[in-house]
Amino acid sequence: MGEVRRVVSNIVQMLEAGQKAAADLVDTMHQLQSYLDGESKNIIQGGLDRLLTTARAEAIKLTGGRISRWQVVVLISPEGRATVKEIYGDENRDPWLVRLKAEGFQVMTLHVFSSLIQSLKSEVAEGNLIPIIEFLKANAEIEMPLVYPDASPVPPVEQPREPATSSQWKLSDFLPARFPHPPLPRGLFKD
Repeated sequence: MGEVRRVVSNIVQMLEAGQKAAADLVDTMHQLQSYLDGESKNIIQGGLDRLLTTARAEAIKLTGGRISRWQVVVLISPEGRATVKEIYGDENRDPWLVRLKAEGFQVMTLHVFSSLIQSLKSEVAEGNLIPIIEFLKANAEIEMPLVYPDASPVPPVEQPREPATSSQWKLSDFLPARFPHPPLPRGLFKD
């Protein structure tokens, strides 16, 4: 009977140790999940900040640093692509902007675009990540590999050639040189 108690006690200790290890593992997984959620939100919010900074820099480049309320607008295509354009006059009277609005574009000032970015950051904080990721993806700069059109491809490594076994010219085919030039082949002149 004492042996049974000892075996049962060992099994109970093993189960308790396994239960504690499982609880520690679950706790570690929860901490990792919280960290990853926080990091993904930080990355997405950083992407929104970079997009706003890029729009502001583009606006300054277009206007030479003279940004007024109606000189620069941000166009957002139906696919979510944001583009900064310079306008002259009222956005509601410009026929080009009216046509773009009819095609589904959103036209907003840089200030309104900044407010939009802040509202998107609030959405990210609430956990609504997928639409914001799609918006950032639509505005991602795709880097093309550098290709130089006049650069020739690297030639393959040449294998050493075997010496020719037969030649189409023989030594007797050459005439003696009368001039300070190398001898010419006989087949070049007709008799």
